[in-house]
Amino acid sequence: MKLQSVQALRGLAALLVVFYHIRALETLSIAANGLEEVTWVSRVFSNGYAGVDLFFVISGFIMVFVTRSGQTGLQPAADFLFARATRIYPIWWAFAGMMTIYMAAAHGLPNGTDGWQTVSRSQPPVDYVVKSFLLLPQAEFPILGVGWTLVHEVYFYAVFALFMLLPRRLLPFLLTAWAAMIVAGGFAGFSVPFAGTMRELVFYPMTMEFILGAFAGLAVVSGWVWRPGVLALVAALWLAGVLSYHGVETPDTLKWGRVLWYGPPSALLIYALAGLDLKRRLAWLIPAAAGFLVALGIYQLAGLSETSPDLARQDAAVLATIVGALAMLAVLWTGWLLGYAAPGPLRATQPFFQRLMRWAVRLGDWSFSLYLSHIIVLTAVRRTFETLGTREALAPYFRLGAPGPVDNLLFLVLCLVLSIAGAWLAYRYIEKPWIILFGDLRRFLFHRRRGLASA
Repeated sequence: MKLQSVQALRGLAALLVVFYHIRALETLSIAANGLEEVTWVSRVFSNGYAGVDLFFVISGFIMVFVTRSGQTGLQPAADFLFARATRIYPIWWAFAGMMTIYMAAAHGLPNGTDGWQTVSRSQPPVDYVVKSFLLLPQAEFPILGVGWTLVHEVYFYAVFALFMLLPRRLLPFLLTAWAAMIVAGGFAGFSVPFAGTMRELVFYPMTMEFILGAFAGLAVVSGWVWRPGVLALVAALWLAGVLSYHGVETPDTLKWGRVLWYGPPSALLIYALAGLDLKRRLAWLIPAAAGFLVALGIYQLAGLSETSPDLARQDAAVLATIVGALAMLAVLWTGWLLGYAAPGPLRATQPFFQRLMRWAVRLGDWSFSLYLSHIIVLTAVRRTFETLGTREALAPYFRLGAPGPVDNLLFLVLCLVLSIAGAWLAYRYIEKPWIILFGDLRRFLFHRRRGLASA
């Protein structure tokens, strides 16, 4: 069973990361052009890295949800691990391979040349490439930088597979012990901003987000679903508020700060949306989405940045959250009035929202491909702008930081459209064929029925 709302949330998480990298690359290009300008994609999207936190919470939830049958033992654990590994590695190898081919074409084979050293830095290039492909912890980001999160995902799956060797009733206690170990590691000074060794990976604070998602999944599969509509509204506002207010990245932010800031609202939101799905009350997504988007829009209009005074950002975030709450109430009140006074026009809007939901779910289906491919697409767009921006006639359109909004708008639109188009192509021609192939192999190896194998 696919939870539509959670799948759509995966699309939102991927888009947050895409916006974050659009902002970063546009900022670099403006500086490279010797100009000063605030990027269009700023403010809220300065914290777009929170999409990773949301991904981790979703992963924890999904792991519990897809194993809700409660089967444990060696074969179910091997089945689970095979399914997760074949979901990640083939498409990761495709994109990591593209980057390796690019590096080899640009700098030759990985033999310690300066070009390779700019990527692998402190490590021998061959070891670096091998660890990148295997998604093992190392001192630098993998050859495709976004793959650092997959190192953690593989670790999550391995630990969860070990948990599946034990009776299902022990899972809450195992998760609690896992969380306690990470907290103890934090007090012992083992927490770091980037997990470059196995010990650092084991005690990495963001694993707590996976555990939070797993506990949300346990609550849902156990039937403990309480007021999902109201909680969806609260969680959407909470997430919008912290996305708005959170400031500059620091070493503390990248350790426990982001876990405490983004983990709880993400877990609450996933719990609520899954509950709405199971109760078939997805209409609550309309006021939740309206309030979330209005709150983010109001904060954007405040014109603040992550370096603005803390009190100004705090006041703007509070105001944005209040206006978002009012927008939610307005949508709820309008829906209630129409339900009594004009149910016909209200029902007439259903096809529109159903199509919108289908597109959101489809984007969620493409989210892994979008996450892996977007940085390649964005870099290509940036390089194109840098080349065309040197021509005087084209400078107003392609020189980022030039007077007027045309260059910024064109960059944003092209980055978004091409990233999503690239994700669709990658999903259709790379990811989906692998899903089908390994799904068939999984059924052959583990004698699974088709319905279970598609979980």
